[in-house]
Amino acid sequence: MDPALLAQLRAPSWDRLSRLARASRLSPAEAEEFLALYRAASKDLSALQSSAPDSEISLRLSNIVHRARTQLTGVPAGATAAVSRYFLVSLPAALYSLRWYFVGVFAFFTAIALATTAWALADPHVMDLLGPEEARRRLAEHDFVDYYREHPNGFFAVGVWTNNAWLAIQWVVLGITGAYVVLGLVSNAVNVGVSAAILFDYGKGADFFAFILPHGIPEVTCILLAAAAGLKIFTAWMIPGPRRRSAALALEARSLIAVALGLVLFLFCSGLIEGFVTPSHLPVAVKIALGLLLASGIVAYALALGRPAERAGLSGDIARERAGYDIVAVD
Repeated sequence: MDPALLAQLRAPSWDRLSRLARASRLSPAEAEEFLALYRAASKDLSALQSSAPDSEISLRLSNIVHRARTQLTGVPAGATAAVSRYFLVSLPAALYSLRWYFVGVFAFFTAIALATTAWALADPHVMDLLGPEEARRRLAEHDFVDYYREHPNGFFAVGVWTNNAWLAIQWVVLGITGAYVVLGLVSNAVNVGVSAAILFDYGKGADFFAFILPHGIPEVTCILLAAAAGLKIFTAWMIPGPRRRSAALALEARSLIAVALGLVLFLFCSGLIEGFVTPSHLPVAVKIALGLLLASGIVAYALALGRPAERAGLSGDIARERAGYDIVAVD
């Protein structure tokens, strides 16, 4: 290898690496660039040390790589930086990547719930299959509303939060099966449709909306995001594209586990609404507005921070040097 020729070809990238290594702070995009340049320069240095270890070019590049390595590993990022990156980059980028999956899952869930309600209301025989008339009447006139008011607010809020958070984590983690998420979507949509049919059949449709929508809007948004994440992992496994199947699966699984952690926090807020707002005697419009505000906030958060992150080539994945190698490179 001719050191002078290599220096002529790689001088711009070495100079750029040297400038980034001296910077006191890097943006996410610059950090990604810095990492790529560091890897490339390290390979160049290895080649130079094999062919011309005492050359001036080798010594110069060695200094640049050493300075870059010090910048990369000398000072730990710390918990604050890690938390900031999670909330400002990893989580919104992962949520934004789910946008089309979410639209599909939402349409699927809504169609099944509406179809179930319409089918039950249109056919008295179907309604009879939903339980004895006395039990249906009790649900419509008492049990549906009492469910939200029979327990202390704080206890109820924590209970629904842990239940929904556990469901969301399951749907993300077990999304690789595909069927688990689909069956869960169908089951939950049918349950919503059946409840709506029973309450509308007894003239309690207003109660249904008053006690479902305040917490249901953000809660269903979070649960459907979990379903979207699980199905995206399943798709990466089944249709890996140009990547190896294991590499595609690992990438999506690492990226989307960020969604599960974030949804736990969002569902905590939803649980507070279900525990304290839904059973309250506030005007229905105010209760629904609070639910819409939380759901809108989640969507706005994903769009405002996720879109720029994706355009910068960032994702919810961990740093490449911590993710391991996809293949063994042979020069």
